[in-house]
Amino acid sequence: MNTDDPVVPITALKNAAPKLTQSMSDDTLKELIHDATVNTLADGFPQPVDGKWNDITLTAIKYLALHLASMDTSAGQGILDEKVAVLERKYESKIGKDWLHSSVWGLYYYRLWKLFGGGSNRYGVVQH
Repeated sequence: MNTDDPVVPITALKNAAPKLTQSMSDDTLKELIHDATVNTLADGFPQPVDGKWNDITLTAIKYLALHLASMDTSAGQGILDEKVAVLERKYESKIGKDWLHSSVWGLYYYRLWKLFGGGSNRYGVVQH
């Protein structure tokens, strides 16, 4: 896999979540796409066949990359509540599959994983 040429265009991330990605450099988004690609394939989504990527896998990569991008926000860091006067901060756990439930993009990815990845495999993707 060539990290200089992401499988999901950077513009796809910017168009899907403009506010989330507006302050991120293209290099950062490229790295998130690379990490998401590795994790998506490790999670059991279909591998490319003859250099052609499956649309489900590409969508899962996009969702996971956006989920990873959202982890740089206060909600992504697990902050549930913050008080200024008393300076109190509460955190939620980011361990296990619940980590994916902390952003809408993680939920989208988890849904695809349950359907087509290493989840329950209710639907199979036939690779030709």
